[in-house]
Amino acid sequence: MRNVYIILSQTGTLFSRLIALYTRDPYNHASFAFESSLPIMYSFGRRRRYNMLDCGFVQESFTSGMFAFFPNARCCVLEIPVTQAEYDAMQDVVNFFCQNYKQYRYNLLGVFSYIFGKGLVRKDYYFCSQFVSYLLNQASFWKCDPEFTRPIDFLSIPHRRVIFEGRVREFIALHSAKPVPQRATPIF
Repeated sequence: MRNVYIILSQTGTLFSRLIALYTRDPYNHASFAFESSLPIMYSFGRRRRYNMLDCGFVQESFTSGMFAFFPNARCCVLEIPVTQAEYDAMQDVVNFFCQNYKQYRYNLLGVFSYIFGKGLVRKDYYFCSQFVSYLLNQASFWKCDPEFTRPIDFLSIPHRRVIFEGRVREFIALHSAKPVPQRATPIF
């Protein structure tokens, strides 16, 4: 058996706060990782902090990118056991996305269609939880329509284990000698 990791978070960006107003969920972003220390996480989101229009497939880290600007963001890390074959299949999918990252875009229309109870599947367009759900469909325990998956749905995965729940800065402090410095003004 191997483990994969799903990271649920709520950064506090304007877009994530708007989504939270609708969902009332504690987490509104999902990422995927192969290592428990989360050196690289995969998802769909902004590629640049101040450009909401440049969104697509991203490699994230708690110490760089959007998370570096939101060290007080809440997060929950789920550890999920998978077979070696499932792990390899997920790794193949992620490698394909990494090699072809420029062709993928953020499925903003899919987010809005979800709000109205409609699923919108568009070739090469994903939102964060849609992508993670698509990856998990490589495993036998998860057979969900990715376009209808919210980040909070991943808490229903059988045999999943919460290995961390808290602030991004706390996770960094547990896994690194260099925690993110405290901001002078609160983000939330």
